[in-house]
Amino acid sequence: MGNCVWFTYDVVDEMKLCKMTKSPQQTELDLGGSWDFRFVEGKSIEETAGATFTATDTMVVPGCYDTMPQWFLKRGTGLYRRSFTLERPVDNAWLVVDGMGLRGRFEVDGRDLGVHPCPYARLELETGPLAAGEHTLFAALDNRFDWATNKLARQYYDFYFHGGFYHGVRLIFDNRKLFVRTRDIASGEVEIEAVNFTERDFDATLLFDGCNEVSAAFRNGRATVRVPDFRLWSPDAPNLHTVEIEGTGNGERGTANPESRIQNPATCARFGIRMVEARDRKIWLNGKPVFLKGVNRHEAHMELGAATSEAQMLRDLQIIKELGANFVRGAHYQQAPRFLDLCDELGILVWEESLGWGNGQPYTHCLDGIDELADPAFAEAQVRQTREMVRASINHPSVIIAGFLNECASNRDECKALVERLVSAIRAEDAGRLVTFACNATSQDICHSATDVVAFNTYPGTIPNQPGLPDELAEKVRNLDFKGSDSAGFNVIARHFRAQYPDKPIIVSECGCGALYGCHDPMASVGSEEFQEEYLTDILEAIRDNPDIVGYAVWQFADTRSYHRNSNLHNGKLFGVSIAGIFTHDRRPKLAAGTVRRFFSAIP
Repeated sequence: MGNCVWFTYDVVDEMKLCKMTKSPQQTELDLGGSWDFRFVEGKSIEETAGATFTATDTMVVPGCYDTMPQWFLKRGTGLYRRSFTLERPVDNAWLVVDGMGLRGRFEVDGRDLGVHPCPYARLELETGPLAAGEHTLFAALDNRFDWATNKLARQYYDFYFHGGFYHGVRLIFDNRKLFVRTRDIASGEVEIEAVNFTERDFDATLLFDGCNEVSAAFRNGRATVRVPDFRLWSPDAPNLHTVEIEGTGNGERGTANPESRIQNPATCARFGIRMVEARDRKIWLNGKPVFLKGVNRHEAHMELGAATSEAQMLRDLQIIKELGANFVRGAHYQQAPRFLDLCDELGILVWEESLGWGNGQPYTHCLDGIDELADPAFAEAQVRQTREMVRASINHPSVIIAGFLNECASNRDECKALVERLVSAIRAEDAGRLVTFACNATSQDICHSATDVVAFNTYPGTIPNQPGLPDELAEKVRNLDFKGSDSAGFNVIARHFRAQYPDKPIIVSECGCGALYGCHDPMASVGSEEFQEEYLTDILEAIRDNPDIVGYAVWQFADTRSYHRNSNLHNGKLFGVSIAGIFTHDRRPKLAAGTVRRFFSAIP
């Protein structure tokens, strides 16, 4: 094997990999740290000053400004400014924002980079040429809810939207990428797409795992090759490969003086070889059936907001693995790149979904009179963010499901039309993922005809909150009918969907209930840890006994901030927190965590 570099658990991202290879040139500039800052309460981006604002404070990046004591849970616009220095001129650069909220405007040296209403999404903004010397970067981040300017962040969503930079800001000097798609798991054949390369047709030498060279003929930007000494990726063996290509096919990229610019480094990618399928009522990974046992997880922390650290991500994933789980549903938005890196390395399967919650439902439409499904701009924003989400994480083998529009009004024709557009957008990227969405209009759904997997959310006996005595609750979890609510029992919903879709796999994408940590009651009253443990036991036993259900994600992993007095049109939640976690916000286990661990550990 020589000096091949195998990745099974190492924390190495693609940019770091490039720095490990023989290209010594600067590839990126980290713009994290302290920025000049000013918060303007209640005002939009358009109503605030530009880059010349008078700073009153300092704010760190990454970080959510509305988690800081001075601006705690306030709504308005945060103004950011910092300088950076380039030793040499560059023909072009790209500002990369790994998640922000909720709407951002960006400038470099007064040059407008646009306004972007894309919460949680990875942004890559072209700056144009930059001279050697000092430059000024300005950003305005608005965390208010405003339907006129932001179609994606809605005030009624059942989680807290924070303002700030979630996972860092950097400047990159080369936006070329390699997208790697598995074509054959028996031979290790992959297709590699050269993205943003100057040339579309060129011959190149690929370097796999730091030591194995393979000749490749790129035609129309794509080449098909076999990975030498390949190993498949799976939860039990999360083997990762790397591929590198030199600057072949790029010319001089618009400069007559190569010595005055930052040279193009090697372009690198990390990937895994795996195949996921939905057939014969099961989900298959590399030709073997897999039962999805996992949790719903928000990228959130009570003290940090959405700006969770890599250490917190790793801690969460280690706790999830200790539950015996193999699966995380990333609720309800695009996931952070480093989180997906860790899932790749730890062998955790992921459902990633674009931002949406309850869109078009009567119980959301009535709150402000806005019907998103009747607005063409909302549909366009959904398609755009979903396509960009898939492309941003295309090389992550852990992502086996792409989703969207959690609990949308899937009984409506307008929703069906949008779902079909979203499914088509995902499949057009050929990312090797199954497609679904979490349905709660289960008795009237008309949208799962377009998906690969039937997924549903249900809360029998707790939404509405009518559990009854223990035997009655257990019966409701299994067999509550559709009368008066779509929160029917698992057997009822599974039987309903099986009649419609004889061959599709069926999974439970959400079910659980709240428990206040430390609240104990021998009679298991609602809200106690004992009630949550009882309810989760009923759920897990019902799923275990129903052969049609091949996956379950607990709602939810940990307590998170949600409806608050200043952030939602619903009545505020107790303490402004969803207490449905089987762990507290600081990851202390409730009784139900032990129950989940026992059941998950018993499922192969």
